[in-house]
Amino acid sequence: MTRRSIWAVVLILLGLSVALNVFLIGYAAHDLREGASARSLFENVASIYPPDVRQEFRSVMRENRPRTFAALRDLRRARTSLAARIAASPFDEVAVQAAMKDVREATVNLQAVIQDYLLTAVKRGKSRSAS
Repeated sequence: MTRRSIWAVVLILLGLSVALNVFLIGYAAHDLREGASARSLFENVASIYPPDVRQEFRSVMRENRPRTFAALRDLRRARTSLAARIAASPFDEVAVQAAMKDVREATVNLQAVIQDYLLTAVKRGKSRSAS
C-alpha cells in the first residue's frame, strides 16, 4: 500500500467514526428524559472501554450532570426548532437551513462534552494505575 492510499483509508475510517458518533449521540438524545438520556448516552459511549475507564467515566458524568443535561437540552431545543421550521407553511428553506446548522452545532457541542469526560476518565484511570 502506498502512503497516499493509507491516508485515504485513515480519512475514510475517521469520517465513518465521526458519522457514527453523531448518529449515536443523536439517537441517545432523541426524545428521552434527561436521566434516561444520560444513562443511554453513557452506555453508548462507554460500552467498548475497559471496566476501569467505564467506572471513571461514570464518575465524571455524575460530577458534571448539569453540564451534560444542558448540552442535551440544547440539542433537544434545536431539534424541536428544526421540526417546527420544517412543518411551517409556507416553507422557508433559509430558516430550515439555519435550524439544521443549530442542530449540527448542538450535536458537536454534546460530542465535545462527552469526549472531555472520556479524556478526564482515561487520565484519572492512568494516574491511578501508575500510583
